Amino acid sequence: MAKFYPWEYHPDLTEERLKIVAAMLVDGRHAALERYDEEAGDNGWTHGCRAFQFCRHRVLQAIDSGELVWLTAIDRTLQLIFKIGDVPVRIYRGDAEEPTDRTLKQSFGERRQLEILFHEHDEGRDLAYRFAVETDIDGSVLAVKFVGLRGESAVLIWDVPLDGLSGFAGSVGRAATESVELAPPSVGLRTDDDIAEDTAGI
Repeated sequence: MAKFYPWEYHPDLTEERLKIVAAMLVDGRHAALERYDEEAGDNGWTHGCRAFQFCRHRVLQAIDSGELVWLTAIDRTLQLIFKIGDVPVRIYRGDAEEPTDRTLKQSFGERRQLEILFHEHDEGRDLAYRFAVETDIDGSVLAVKFVGLRGESAVLIWDVPLDGLSGFAGSVGRAATESVELAPPSVGLRTDDDIAEDTAGI
């Protein structure tokens, strides 16, 4: 029987948990984007490093707070392997269907956890579980997908519902910045008086 959802592979991978982690990743990447300063020397490389670190920091901060008892760390280094329940997970930026060699690589700790977690013939045992963050050319988040990779193939690809989080301005546990109501713009043809006022200040 085909499996289409993460929780069909393992019950720890609930929709609510995946959405909470996805919110951290969206928040981290957009916080890095807000600080991007090309005039100061930022480029794609510096933005990529900062964006990953901001995401990593948010995940580790949530783990250290102890508020999400189902979120723990296996490897706190720059590789960052964390667990949702008992399932080891990593993050990467890129197309969910085109993982890189680095994305596919599994550490000993990650493989060992999967061997303990799944029965020998369970189809979820040999998957590498990842959050794939797909971004636009400017670095803004287009989608977050939870994927299960076997070899170079994505066996599972599930779009995490972001529910408006693509413009997320807060952080997990903190409300987003409140929206501001703007008056409707006045629309109409310009008169000769409008043109005269505009040119008077030149």
